[in-house]
Amino acid sequence: MKKSLLVLLFISTVCFAQTPCSGGFANSYPCDGITLQDYISSAAMGAAEAQDSWGWTDPSTNKEYAIVALDNGTAFVDISNPTDIKYLGRMDSYTGSSYWRDVKIYNNHAYIVSDSNGSHGVQIFDLTRLRGLTGSPALNFNKNGDGRFSGVGSAHNIIINEETGYAYVLGSNRNGGGPRILDLSNPKNPTLAGDISAYGYCHDAQVVVYDGPDPDYQGKEILIGSFSNLDYVQILDVTNKSNVTRISFIDYINKEYTHQGWFTEDKRFFITGDELDEGTHGFNTKTIVFDLTDLDNPLKHYVHYGATSATDHNGYVRGNRFYLANYAAGMRVFKVDGLYDETNPTMDEINYFDMYTPDNSANFHGTWNVYPFFESGNIIATGFGNLSTNGDGGLFILKDPNYDNTPPTASCQNFTATLDRVTGTVTITANDIDNGSTDNFGIVKKSLEASKTTFTCADVGKTFEVTLTVEDDYANKSSCTATVTIEAETTSYNGATWSNGAPSLGSNAKISANYNTATNSSFETCTCEVDSSRTLTVAAGDYINVQRDITVNGNLYIAHEGSVVQQDNDATTINNGTISVEKITPNLDERDFMILGSPVSGETRNGVYGTSVMVRNHITANFTPNPQVDDEFPLAENFADDNGDNWVNYTGTINAGEGYLVRPQTTPTGIGSFTLDYTQGTLNNGIVNFNLIYNGSQESSPNMLSNPCPSAIDADAFLDANPTIETLYFWEHLTAPNPSYPGYNPNNYNMNDISMYNEMGGSEAGNDPGTSTRPNGFIASGQGFGVKTSAAATAVFNNSMRVNENNDTYRRTAFESDRIWLQVRNEKWDMGSSILVGFSEISTDAFESKYDSKRLATPVSLYSEMASGEQLAIQGRAPLTDETEVLLGFDTQINEETTYHISISDIQGPIIENATVYLIDNKSSTVTNLSEDDYELTAEKGNFNSRFTLQFKSNQELDTSESLSQIAIFPNPANQLLNITSPSTYLKNIAVYDLLGRRINEKVDPNNNTHQLSLKTLNTGIYFVKIDTEVGTVTKKLIKK
Repeated sequence: MKKSLLVLLFISTVCFAQTPCSGGFANSYPCDGITLQDYISSAAMGAAEAQDSWGWTDPSTNKEYAIVALDNGTAFVDISNPTDIKYLGRMDSYTGSSYWRDVKIYNNHAYIVSDSNGSHGVQIFDLTRLRGLTGSPALNFNKNGDGRFSGVGSAHNIIINEETGYAYVLGSNRNGGGPRILDLSNPKNPTLAGDISAYGYCHDAQVVVYDGPDPDYQGKEILIGSFSNLDYVQILDVTNKSNVTRISFIDYINKEYTHQGWFTEDKRFFITGDELDEGTHGFNTKTIVFDLTDLDNPLKHYVHYGATSATDHNGYVRGNRFYLANYAAGMRVFKVDGLYDETNPTMDEINYFDMYTPDNSANFHGTWNVYPFFESGNIIATGFGNLSTNGDGGLFILKDPNYDNTPPTASCQNFTATLDRVTGTVTITANDIDNGSTDNFGIVKKSLEASKTTFTCADVGKTFEVTLTVEDDYANKSSCTATVTIEAETTSYNGATWSNGAPSLGSNAKISANYNTATNSSFETCTCEVDSSRTLTVAAGDYINVQRDITVNGNLYIAHEGSVVQQDNDATTINNGTISVEKITPNLDERDFMILGSPVSGETRNGVYGTSVMVRNHITANFTPNPQVDDEFPLAENFADDNGDNWVNYTGTINAGEGYLVRPQTTPTGIGSFTLDYTQGTLNNGIVNFNLIYNGSQESSPNMLSNPCPSAIDADAFLDANPTIETLYFWEHLTAPNPSYPGYNPNNYNMNDISMYNEMGGSEAGNDPGTSTRPNGFIASGQGFGVKTSAAATAVFNNSMRVNENNDTYRRTAFESDRIWLQVRNEKWDMGSSILVGFSEISTDAFESKYDSKRLATPVSLYSEMASGEQLAIQGRAPLTDETEVLLGFDTQINEETTYHISISDIQGPIIENATVYLIDNKSSTVTNLSEDDYELTAEKGNFNSRFTLQFKSNQELDTSESLSQIAIFPNPANQLLNITSPSTYLKNIAVYDLLGRRINEKVDPNNNTHQLSLKTLNTGIYFVKIDTEVGTVTKKLIKK
């Protein structure tokens, strides 16, 4: 505050009876919603003007007192009867008059400072001396009071942290005006505890033990102050009084004189004002709100412009209100609840009382301070009046007639929330839980605190504790708790229709009449019940998808290739009736076997497989890779054991997730298709674990697993969840055992009957002349498969892997990559193999176990080679370009010279489907356009590493330069033959020139993109090959070896 010195004139006391605000006035004072209870003028307290003020509640009597800082002393007023206040007396200034005096209270003592007032120091007054005083007569206490701290002279302000007992003297003549810290352990004899000088003059501050939202500083003593010399708000950690550190500072635009501010009660926001910006810049009263969720990074949150242009002074927060001493505009009251609206924060003015009636200009007259912290709701407002009149300000006792410090009474009721059938969600509100909560003035806000208030099918059958909080206009709160139970909305099938619409995400589908998905339809639901004596049939190719629980009181029949999916891992299937899962094998010859598992929990060897000729389980610890196979195929994957002791006859329970070798034929010579009905226990569901055995090396660690679910699972999801499993192997029972296959038996099974899958895709079994055994990325219900684990681990199946369809093993799904499948076949011996090479953004040319799988030890094999030596049946590569080359090897164990054909069996992907695929035989220098023709080669028994190179050329429309740039000659250097390829334009003529300019013309057949040029007649040296095409000519340098 800044004001010219006036001559002190005493005028008589002005008093009012209690005056409510009516018609916008209380007596002559403009107002809104504030009652004037009483008033005493500055003159009546022996002064020209009132300045700061604070309140004291006597802890022994609960009587309330106003401590009023005057220009020439400090007054003490009993306001316990707010409509008949009693002036008890005063204590004179220690040194003289000043226009700035400030007072704060701690431990029943008042601490008083005065600015521009010589050696005033800190006066101390024991407030218990006011007990029993009536004001008749008013006393004049000695200026020495009950103590004095002389370690400062003049000071503008004093702040006290009542929680710690430290006072902070601000703007003094010592320490550069920075905070001087006093220890008030002895309230009448403070001692110096520290100085803060690094940040300059401090005008006002708030000091708290921080309990706000920033966990880094909770429990610390924090000073947030207006350091007006630089016009910054500084945030300091003052916990260690001898080592104060700055946390951060706050800057803002149009700063003129940073004055004062106050935290909201949750310490999230800091509300501050600048004392001179209105007068300098001409805008209305400006209040700035900073978001201090992160004390290290304060953010401007909101700026409020008031209803007038008056200058703002001191402001304080109590509850959900901000009380502002707004000089000429009086006391203004704002609701701070709106600050918590993240998208449209507000701070609405709800009440005011204007003690200065001439105008609302940006000048220093009117209300200096407001104190809103009395439990009674009485408000102290102090200040001075007209610039030209002394003694007309003083102390105003105000109150909101709707002030309320009585909490509401919260009443709760338990609630059952029913999901919306279509959306599958339900959201509860406070009104659902409220059972008639009450408040003396009325409840204005209800809120719920809970782990969630919006529920889905995943919550059905569960209960949740919620807390209802009701709040009145003064933010008094009361809470109670209730239990919320979640249920699905029942719709019953009665034989013709559903009672409440077809099942959907929020339904409990109740089967009250026989239901067959083949004649009705598949459905998805939250929960499902099958009534007693009723049957739910899930037909082949159909499904029911149930997020939560299934209760079978009647019959549930899942036909072969039908699917039941449950989504939540903790969902249950309760079998109070009968459950049957049907699986039908393919046609099997007399010695064919399958790898199978059970989709139900209680099956045994003597149950579903009771009539089967053989059931064996795999003992990984007994597996030793067959040395004969290893010798013949050292870089291939080997599933042949050295002596066959890894498969042993099995009796007992069929374990979930385990794969068993089953010959379902009823007699040793039986053939045909066999139906297996899994009926014991209930459906497997949720998390199923299988203990993977590691037998010293990955090569020696085959484990046999099976899909334990009554639906297909996504193979990629399974691989993602199990990092020690890189490739899945499926037995396809294509050929009979044969003595020509290496192994421990006279007749051995052929590993060419194994298909394989990794996250790049599937490769069909080598003995498959087509693509029917190529894994499609899904594993059917009960389907067994092999893996080789890279470490001891637990294989996990869970419900997130389950899918509605693809329970026939052979359906395809889209894969966002470019992929090519090649086959090599020998028709005479009906042998061959396949290879998959895929190109994608998620794979690289380096070896990656997720996308690269070793070839199997098969009699005939085509494989891709890596520079590091791996021989792969599935290879993942970086994205496909015209420069991509894939090196291929070839192996045959057929002990004669015979003919083989290499062909494309399938191709998928947006780039590769629009490209030409070339196979280069690196031995014969032959180039074949595999996109148009198969390649035929004759070979004897042997291993031919790096025999072929696979190349790709885009078929897109190119301009002349691009077409010519794609023309290639190879090999270069060359010896006998030179291959010329022109992927994008036909060749017309070829001419070869030596360094002497001699020319050799070569005729080219029309409409060809490739040509093979004989170099036999050329001597060793350097030549130039001129290539004429339909779009132009290009010349290439050639080295003849």
